[in-house]
Amino acid sequence: MLTRIALTRIALTRIALTRLFAALALTLGVLVAATTVPATADDPPVCVPPAQIQVDQNGNYSCTVVDEGGDNGGGDGGGDGGGPSEPTCELWGQFTYCVGTIACRDIRWHPPMALPDGPKPHEDSEPRARECDYGVVGGLGPYVVTYYWSDPGEVQPPTLYQQALTAIGQIDLTIPALQTSPDGRTLVYVPVWYWLDGGDGDRTGSSAFGLVATAVLDRIEVDPGDGSGVFDCPWVTTAEQAEQECSYSYDRASSDGTARWNGRPAHLASVTAVWTLSFEINGTPVTIPNAPATLTSEASTAPVRVDEQGSVVTDVR
Repeated sequence: MLTRIALTRIALTRIALTRLFAALALTLGVLVAATTVPATADDPPVCVPPAQIQVDQNGNYSCTVVDEGGDNGGGDGGGDGGGPSEPTCELWGQFTYCVGTIACRDIRWHPPMALPDGPKPHEDSEPRARECDYGVVGGLGPYVVTYYWSDPGEVQPPTLYQQALTAIGQIDLTIPALQTSPDGRTLVYVPVWYWLDGGDGDRTGSSAFGLVATAVLDRIEVDPGDGSGVFDCPWVTTAEQAEQECSYSYDRASSDGTARWNGRPAHLASVTAVWTLSFEINGTPVTIPNAPATLTSEASTAPVRVDEQGSVVTDVR
């Protein structure tokens, strides 16, 4: 009996402290946790209003009192509307915008996440979720998830994935014409050099919302056209470079070639460029799930006629 009374008193004390912390959070306008130990999805806590059940990305629940600060949408942390501004926090990974000095990101709202406070402001309003990192940049949190109603009258920016595709679409993937030496015709076992006629390897593209896609040249892939397969070279733009870094010797004639040179069968040599992709917002690298990691250009081609060198014996002594 005494043990049960003692436990009851402890429980009442914890509830009283929880309510006190919740009241302090509202007064100071900061985020405070109304419970200190997150619960699992199988054991959600009972929150004392105005605390709400919050869930993190690992499915852990906690009771949290949140000051929304009047900003219910994702943004860039400031600016005068004339374009992307400098972030007011340190962004990292998928945390791509600032709320004050805190890095945040939008996440998909789904049950059993809590509904936002208050009635829906519009018939078409939808619940949304925002996760913010209150810990060390790049660390393990603590993360706080808040909920708000969407405003159907607002024009919502595209998702980062959609912005990435838009930025990629602005990148010029054309490459210069393929050059070879010897030009057009060679002999078996004579090295052929391959290079691109000028141009710059690295490229960039951007979306209307400030996300920039950068394509850094990784390699060019050369296919001699004789069925031997593809080999890699750096971005070479002169014959002198190609002699050292991008050459190949054919081991048979091109009598079965699919291209033509001066009306005779030739191998169709081709070169494509491959770039690695990265993304950033206001100079800060961001990770975008499912976005392409590489880009490949259309092929630049050139016919290569390969002959075998023979000799005729006209006199034997």
